[in-house]
Amino acid sequence: MIKMDSYSSEFEEEYWNTVNKKIGEEIQKDILKSCKKFLPENFFVPGTSSFESVVRAPFAKLKRAKQYIDSVSAKIMKEECFDPSCKNKSDINDLYIEIYNAFESVAKAQKNKTSMRVRMVREAGFTVCPYCNRDYINCRADTVSGAQLDHFFSRSEYPVFAVSLYNLVPVCGNCNRVKSDRNTEFASPFDETIDWENDVRFTYHHGSLGQIKIRILSSNEAVRHNISAMRIEEAYQIHDLEILEIEDRRQAYSESQKQEIREVLKKIKITDDEIKRIIFGPKITPGEMKKKPLGKMISDIHKELEIY
Repeated sequence: MIKMDSYSSEFEEEYWNTVNKKIGEEIQKDILKSCKKFLPENFFVPGTSSFESVVRAPFAKLKRAKQYIDSVSAKIMKEECFDPSCKNKSDINDLYIEIYNAFESVAKAQKNKTSMRVRMVREAGFTVCPYCNRDYINCRADTVSGAQLDHFFSRSEYPVFAVSLYNLVPVCGNCNRVKSDRNTEFASPFDETIDWENDVRFTYHHGSLGQIKIRILSSNEAVRHNISAMRIEEAYQIHDLEILEIEDRRQAYSESQKQEIREVLKKIKITDDEIKRIIFGPKITPGEMKKKPLGKMISDIHKELEIY
């Protein structure tokens, strides 16, 4: 539910070099010869290694390719990637099992004793999960990542995207386990067609017994799938205390209280905006939501209560 920006070109190059070392040239050639049968003709970037085009493809291109496969070339992809006689990984054939298995070695690959999983999270600038905005994904050591890498388009169904950088979303273990390989249309944090700040909104209401019900609303169908299939709204029901705390502070945020604070700090000549920050904390920006658990919820409730 928090937008992820594209990685720097330097990191994309670093990631591609890592993949290039883990998947041999002949395997790359064979995969290319095969996947060109079912990927759109305009998928590959002129002037670059064609396999590099698969690895570094931006999310928008991966999304269009997946839609093309589903609507045009699903039968061809199945014939190319899967073998009913194979006993491994949901019948993925020997050629594509190479790229399927390469993911693990790429994710563990180290540079300056720091694993790729850790480097991806640091490069993205996130310390909390972009799906739920609740659980931390920061590392505990340079080789111990707090994040799991979700294959947004499942590698068991679309093995050609198994090491595509923008198919990998660093997320918390809870979201990754619940999302799993569910066959539904999810929304990727890399999807730039979604207005993540305004198209996802937290709200709440008090029930008949006084309990708080937290709701997460969106007009985007794929985003609603994220919320329902990953049980994100259910996960937020334990955060009623945070809502009550905001309500209590808002009720206390009266003119008389502001005057009391001015009296205490009269030598400083404090402004109303500064008083507001003392009571509620600073306004949460979209950038800060990457690092602040519950940041999106708190920001939306602040807006709803006309605090910020």
